[in-house]
Amino acid sequence: MIAEITINSLVNFSPEILLFLMAMIILMAGIYKFSEKYVFHLAVFSIIFAFFLGFQNYSSESILIFNESIIKSEVTDLFKFLCYFLFLIQILVSRNYLKNKNLISGEFYSLLTFALIGCLIIISSNNLIVLFLGIELSSLSLYSLIALNRSSFLSSEAAVKYFVLSTIASGIILFGFSYLYGITGTLFIDDIAKFSLSNETSNLYLFSYVLIFIGVAFKFAVAPFHMWLPDVYEGAPLPVTNFIASIPKIAFFVLAYRFLYSNPIISDENFSSLLLLLGVFSILIGNLYALAQKKIMRMLAYSGVANAGFIFLAIFSAFANNFSIAAFYIITYSLATVSAISLITFISSRKFDLIYIKDFKGLSVKSGYISVLFMITLLSTAGIPLTVGFYAKYIILDALVNRDFIITAVIVVLFTVIGLYYYLRIIWFMFFEEDSNSLLNIKGKLSLLILTIIPAAILLMFLFPDILLDHIFRILT
Repeated sequence: MIAEITINSLVNFSPEILLFLMAMIILMAGIYKFSEKYVFHLAVFSIIFAFFLGFQNYSSESILIFNESIIKSEVTDLFKFLCYFLFLIQILVSRNYLKNKNLISGEFYSLLTFALIGCLIIISSNNLIVLFLGIELSSLSLYSLIALNRSSFLSSEAAVKYFVLSTIASGIILFGFSYLYGITGTLFIDDIAKFSLSNETSNLYLFSYVLIFIGVAFKFAVAPFHMWLPDVYEGAPLPVTNFIASIPKIAFFVLAYRFLYSNPIISDENFSSLLLLLGVFSILIGNLYALAQKKIMRMLAYSGVANAGFIFLAIFSAFANNFSIAAFYIITYSLATVSAISLITFISSRKFDLIYIKDFKGLSVKSGYISVLFMITLLSTAGIPLTVGFYAKYIILDALVNRDFIITAVIVVLFTVIGLYYYLRIIWFMFFEEDSNSLLNIKGKLSLLILTIIPAAILLMFLFPDILLDHIFRILT
């Protein structure tokens, strides 16, 4: 009986086990000269094989494994598959960039894989201790990845800032976990979330949730807990920035969903007000500060702050356990931001880094195709019609109006419209300014094919949003 349970747990956790083994193999392969040239191929193989294993073990039923500390369900599988897809795009597109910067190595792909494993554990954990181990595995890997470029002062500075603030965020989350365990007497997230259904909610229980979601706000870079983000976006190697901007946010959204689903605390006036205020303030700060930026990565960082505000508003509007709007937004935003940073990674060449917004001048002259792809991505991030980003923002605003938060919706629309300027400025530079840089990289048929996938998906999801939204609604409720 014990052997059968153990085998069942190992089979259902096989993608993560495979990735762990491959991360160690990649690290060892990077040590020897005869095998170091294969680390990229090993990384690609590991993620494809992990996806295949996850697909093979897909089940519509929820399964608890490893003494109920890990949960496997349609929800976890959906977001894990999304993480695999985004991770694969990131490493495929970034190969030439890493080679040009002399950063391609066994430790890079190994640490990035460990960071992915940490996020996968966050997604599937049903135990506070396992959850915290996933958070720390992801964070510790990212500390080293941000500082990987030893010759860059900006990378070292960004790594220190991320280390300090991420440690504070992890400490706050752990503080909240300790309170929850003391109040509920259990480490299992399902039991914690259902605790208030049969027990009177105390102020300490509410305070523990406030601590946890302040920590989550740090990880999402929601204002005013966003101070680390612009420096990390600017200082970290672009493939690392691409990872930080997408996959950890997906993981922490699932964390928020697990803690709030079927939990009456989401209707608590004080807790819901915190989510609302953080969301609105983040949209305000993100859009205003992005207007003043001259560097493209710092601009995208503040754009990320504004979009994190939308995610918090979507969680706030998750009335009657309908988290499908928030899930739809995090999926569409992750796709758009990965597309944007992947395009910047691709354009950067051996002798040229795309640093300033003005570097986009005349890009359409060099490559109209890349310019169109980047324009679609920016328009979706901005929430312009004919892209899925518009529909994602619309359903959040519609949910706010339905809950009679009309003034809040008007404020959000106002600052979103103000924020259109910094997106449209890049499009103006690409198509209507002349100053094309001869060092821009526009070659690479395979990379261009890969980079086409997400912009095409952005347009298709706008035309048929109900396919994804209905599927999300079904599995989340």
